[in-house]
Amino acid sequence: MIAIIALSVASAAQAVPGGKLMVLQKGDWTCEVPGDANTLATEKPELGFETIADSSYVAPDGTTGSYLRLADRLTLTSGVFAGRRFVMDGEEILREVARDDTPTGLRCVHAGPISIANPG
Repeated sequence: MIAIIALSVASAAQAVPGGKLMVLQKGDWTCEVPGDANTLATEKPELGFETIADSSYVAPDGTTGSYLRLADRLTLTSGVFAGRRFVMDGEEILREVARDDTPTGLRCVHAGPISIANPG
């Protein structure tokens, strides 16, 4: 019985509120309002950023800020974009959400190098 209690306490101590602490892929993130069958996507270069080392980003004006990623949730915590929040859609797409978690309609896509598998 004591072993079961000790195991339960050890498991609970490893849990992280909000999810696992993670980082974004480094590189440019381009932002846009997606289009549909009738309209083209609208680029929003003023809302894009570059992720760099140490959970940091560089805004288009050259200033830096930091971010916090917990599992699939991302919050820009300092800098000109402080307070912006996103939900990850895989590792390459961020979908911005408002404070109440409703989608804003903006997405940011990682614009890093393309990896093509060698078919031969």
